[in-house]
Amino acid sequence: MLKPGDVVFYARSPASEFCDAVEQVIPNNSYFHVALAVSERSLVEATPEGVLERTLKDSLDDNQPGIVEILEVKGIPESTILKAATWCRSKVGFPYNDLFSADLMNSDDLESYYCSQLITEAFRGVEMHWPTHTLNFLNCDGNLIEFWIEYFRKRGRPQVPQGDVGSHPGQLRRSPVLVLKMRILPTKMNLNTLKESKLLELSSHFVGGNHVEFVSNRQFPVMEPRSGRKLATWHYANAEQVDLVVKTAKNAQKTWAGSTWMERNEVLKKTAELLKTHCDDIAYWECLSNGKPISEAKADVLSCVDTFNFYSGIAHDLLGHHIPLDPTRYAYTRRLPIGVVAAIGAWNYPIQTCTWKTAPALACGNSIIYKPSPLSPVTALILGEILKTAGLPDGVFNVIQGDAETAQHLIHHDDVTKVSFTGSIPTGKTIMAACAERNIKPVTMELGGKSALIVFEDADVDSGVACAMMANFYSQGQVCSNASKVLVHKGVLKEFLEKLVKKTKELKIGDPLKDETQVGAHISEVHRTRVEGYINGAINEGATKICGGDRIQVPGLENGYYLSPCILTDITPNMTVYKEEIFGAVLLIIPFDTEEEAVGIANDTDMGLAAGLVTKDLAKSYRISEQLNAGNVYVNTFNDVSPLVPFGGIGESGFGRENGVAVLEHYTQLKSVFVNTGACPNPF
Repeated sequence: MLKPGDVVFYARSPASEFCDAVEQVIPNNSYFHVALAVSERSLVEATPEGVLERTLKDSLDDNQPGIVEILEVKGIPESTILKAATWCRSKVGFPYNDLFSADLMNSDDLESYYCSQLITEAFRGVEMHWPTHTLNFLNCDGNLIEFWIEYFRKRGRPQVPQGDVGSHPGQLRRSPVLVLKMRILPTKMNLNTLKESKLLELSSHFVGGNHVEFVSNRQFPVMEPRSGRKLATWHYANAEQVDLVVKTAKNAQKTWAGSTWMERNEVLKKTAELLKTHCDDIAYWECLSNGKPISEAKADVLSCVDTFNFYSGIAHDLLGHHIPLDPTRYAYTRRLPIGVVAAIGAWNYPIQTCTWKTAPALACGNSIIYKPSPLSPVTALILGEILKTAGLPDGVFNVIQGDAETAQHLIHHDDVTKVSFTGSIPTGKTIMAACAERNIKPVTMELGGKSALIVFEDADVDSGVACAMMANFYSQGQVCSNASKVLVHKGVLKEFLEKLVKKTKELKIGDPLKDETQVGAHISEVHRTRVEGYINGAINEGATKICGGDRIQVPGLENGYYLSPCILTDITPNMTVYKEEIFGAVLLIIPFDTEEEAVGIANDTDMGLAAGLVTKDLAKSYRISEQLNAGNVYVNTFNDVSPLVPFGGIGESGFGRENGVAVLEHYTQLKSVFVNTGACPNPF
């Protein structure tokens, strides 16, 4: 976060009477301390204990500011800035100027400095354009502050030096050559009062173990789908800020990679415990920023508990192998961390997608930079705080907000050594190309799908209806593995359709925060309109709407993005809805006669994320599962998931896997070592 010459200002809320008194002496001021960065990891500050060099973290822990601002010096030669930092470092060990005297002498007649004086002296002779300042110890009523009267009396100075020449952090902050680089909010998020906290006011990013606000001219609204109202305005990270985050992650990864497997496992296990403890409040924020029903949000958080628990015990799968070759030769393999992982998440399962990438990456000893979707950017920040509370070293897990431009900066960075992406097929292709554009780096892709569910004639119809609804109506149909094509044998079509329509019409659409709600709000107005476009387009192409597809007005949330689940029939292969991923609650009924016909329709796509079938015939389930071109096949269920089982697609749906032991291949690199225990024979 730091570079030599950065000026670091500390603002409210001070935790001591001294800091409070310093703050009062400039009207409308909240700054009580200032320091100078002398390296990427440390700063020098004048404190009542003397001039100290320490890490930013140690300084924050000691000073307990409410806000920290890091400013760059602009318009001054780099050599001059570095000279100031070097001079400042040379004063480490000098005492504190407890008299604030301009002659740099303290009450013991020793050369000394107070905090802002150390900065002005470091830049002495440089055109810093500090505003003039005289020492002021008066309150707003024009009377001497009692604290300062007693302060100077104790030091043998009966007179308070009111009006003497001096400096103050609040005065230095106004220099026109200081440009704000970032704000840090070091006060921890209170996990015990998450629902009541002003979480959206904390910051947009989580970097180096702190909630951070970058200065950027590119903003985006954080929207609440359930009401359509704007919750906050946040900022995208730019190229320079991405570079800072990557460097932070790279430095932190070295320490984390050197930790033992048991140390890593303890952090992941503690993370699981904290997720479980705070499940309800995390689900509240997931619901608020995503629009899915609170019952689903809670299930998502609990699935994250399972994921962290699973990877907390994965160490034995990271072991290498010993391979004897002959009596004097052997080889062994080591599975090593891959480095800095850039993970780009989707908006439909915000915290679950983040967890699926984060837990295995951390278990393998990597650091991670997670970029959530701007449409659901909140809960990744909560996970950052939970990981920090669980003992994860600062900088190992980071969250940056961004759009496609930010993602490109992240992917192209030379120090990013692995990319994991969940999202649409077009974006995946762009990212894959970018991963080979400047430097080759491995990438895994979990992309979209156009899946099918086959309901055979021997199926239990009620079970088939349940599977069809599970395959289409979770999260308002915004699920990549959804089977929008529901293939129903003509022998059970009438009964199936009657029961499906009845159950679909009974679904409770409403406020996602209410426990009884089964269908919540779409992620955005734009996306709801897109789903409506698919429905209307299908009708124009000859499909029949059986039910749903209507905008719903929820009392008190009239501007929310609600749409009733839709069922369409009379679907033909030339229709857009037959070929494209809808990503909404639009279920297509397609009758069939034979197994061959059903399998042909199910496989009639370039995508291959999921497929399913409903049957009582075990032999048939095995036979059909082998024929379906999909990375995930569901028999008498759909959209089932477990951290123990790999998840991913084939074809246009991507490659690589999330979950299970298989994912460890993607977050590690294998090193083979050959050893000859005897003398090396010369073949020449």
